[in-house]
Amino acid sequence: MKYLLAFLLVVVTSAQITRADSTTTELDTAINVGAETYAIAFREVGKRIDVWLTVASTRGDRAQRTLAQSTNDTRGFARPIQISETSLNDPDAMYNGVPHFNPCDSNEVVFVSDRQSTVTGRRSNDVYVGRSSNGTWRVERASFNSSAWDDTPVFGPRGAYIYFASDRLSPGSGRADIFRTHRTSTGWSEPVAVEGLAQSDRHETSPYVADGRIYFSCNANGDQDIWSAEIDASTGKLTSTPEPLLIDGINEKGSNEYHPVVSPGGGWFYFSSDREQGADRQFRIYRVALQKTQRSVMFRVTARTTIRDEQKRRFFGDLDSISTVRTSVRVRDVVDGSEEELATDADGSVELVVSKAQSPRSSLDASTRTFVVSAVPPSNGFVSSVDTIVVNTASRCDARLEHVIYLDDTTTRKRKCEFTFRTFNVPFFVTAYWCPTTRAYRSYTPCASLFTDDLACKDLKQPEHCESNEAYTYSFTPASLVRSPRGAENCVNYREFNDSGDVWAELVDRNIEHMRDEVRSALTDPCLQQAVAEGLPVHVTYVGTTDDRAIHPKCMYTGRDFASVHALAPHIEIDSAIVPYIATNKHFNRGGYGGRAGGNQLLSDLRSLYFAILFDNVCRETIPQYRDLQSRGLLRVSSRGQAIDQRDLPYALKRAAGVEIRVPGYEKTFTGRPVTGGRRVVLCPNTSCE
Repeated sequence: MKYLLAFLLVVVTSAQITRADSTTTELDTAINVGAETYAIAFREVGKRIDVWLTVASTRGDRAQRTLAQSTNDTRGFARPIQISETSLNDPDAMYNGVPHFNPCDSNEVVFVSDRQSTVTGRRSNDVYVGRSSNGTWRVERASFNSSAWDDTPVFGPRGAYIYFASDRLSPGSGRADIFRTHRTSTGWSEPVAVEGLAQSDRHETSPYVADGRIYFSCNANGDQDIWSAEIDASTGKLTSTPEPLLIDGINEKGSNEYHPVVSPGGGWFYFSSDREQGADRQFRIYRVALQKTQRSVMFRVTARTTIRDEQKRRFFGDLDSISTVRTSVRVRDVVDGSEEELATDADGSVELVVSKAQSPRSSLDASTRTFVVSAVPPSNGFVSSVDTIVVNTASRCDARLEHVIYLDDTTTRKRKCEFTFRTFNVPFFVTAYWCPTTRAYRSYTPCASLFTDDLACKDLKQPEHCESNEAYTYSFTPASLVRSPRGAENCVNYREFNDSGDVWAELVDRNIEHMRDEVRSALTDPCLQQAVAEGLPVHVTYVGTTDDRAIHPKCMYTGRDFASVHALAPHIEIDSAIVPYIATNKHFNRGGYGGRAGGNQLLSDLRSLYFAILFDNVCRETIPQYRDLQSRGLLRVSSRGQAIDQRDLPYALKRAAGVEIRVPGYEKTFTGRPVTGGRRVVLCPNTSCE
């Protein structure tokens, strides 16, 4: 006989499952088409989600239970049918069911069957482990089975553990406990009862483990309810007291609830219940919508071209440019085929919200979402990369998810191998006028940061106190540490910093990351790669520029002398075109330290050197090509302070820091970048399965 049903699904990732306020408990009528439906399991196969069910053709404990499967089509889940493979559905068994798939390997399943064992020669509820190879399932009786009743197995995180219910502590009592076994090189370990889930007065069954919690069915309040507790997955020990699951609509007085399962993407909590009353009382599959953790990806569109706008060319020259572009990003969801076009802001950035509003279609609620993205070219001659982005929605990932989409200039031209990147109109240096205003990257540079509010001071040591006597007792009042701003000589405008420092730091951190992406892009340019293949060295120059604002007369450089700063990064060369002005106790406004063009050369030198040390450290840590070129002696790094001609440039171009990359004397004719199929990038990978 074939058991037919249809069905829908969605996902959650939060460690603390939370009910969505806008939905109610639903009896999924599409699934519940047989006499009884006892359990549900989800299997992700590539881009497809299948659902497996435990069903019966007649009601009651003596009804034969079998496994049924529903595959996914373009409209959702298709009508499931009984699984025909006898290795899974033994035709002589009364009970084949309660499957669960390895969360890191969908070709491995555990389930229960009371088929006659070839090992013991008897019939009993035992746990079986199945593996699919080329579409065929091979099934073996698990080594940890006992002569007692073993049931409701599930894999734990990473598939390294199996949790299951058994009455082996009191055979025949009708009362089960939760056990755990782990995978070894020779099989499965001897099961151990989970402490706290082996109560002599309770029937505990149907375990399910996800996101640091274990869910199970327990009769402590009279009927079977869904309970949960926090659990340490590495030790199997509970870290909180088990309690009934506090989600309205799941535990109903007078009914029995079993088999808790969260859908792959985390949008739905499924369970079985016999809450239908009267003559029609039977087990059915219910679901409750859960709050989905919102996750988003920031796309940034970057154009790679040799064409600069006229204003920037006047100052920076006719160099190759990598710059952000205001355009739009095309996004196609691979699963449902939907497409949308998102407009970027002036920085070429736009946010894609991955976890959207609740969907009734569970067939679209995979643990990963896959998108094909590209940018709309601003003009002829530009071609966008077409990238495949995979976002793991079931993995908790605190990092900000970002992806750069490149627009490449395919115009044929004779060009030098030169690149330049700048920040503009960003308060890039405010801390003591020479240290980069960065919070995220302050540890990469040796200058003193104003962002010290979250740094712990060293413990103050109290002296040994005197011993008390009959005349006096002695005690010490703890010393207090007071952080006070220095005077005007350190050049800091503390009011300006307190008002805007955090906002500026966020801008600076974004610009550091943007320029890092630009350097990464330049190192993959065909011109540079061809030059490196010929053994030519790559020159990287870090530039700091100044504006012409007035500086307090007492403002002077009070940091380390030049030799000690340079000793921290001796591989960074100082541009021979200027003489370093860095020296202890030098005033900015005295002694001719202003540049010939009106900018302050001392300030420019300080900015460029400290920025060079910071950015060189960032690139070495995050860009393998950069690190490789340095190790091969093919990367020369230098620092250059640049006092800008204040007469002609607008203010936005005066406050800048930048990177220049060149292969001196190298010039080739290039036909432009070839059109490629793009990259496949996995954002926020599922580290629990690595």
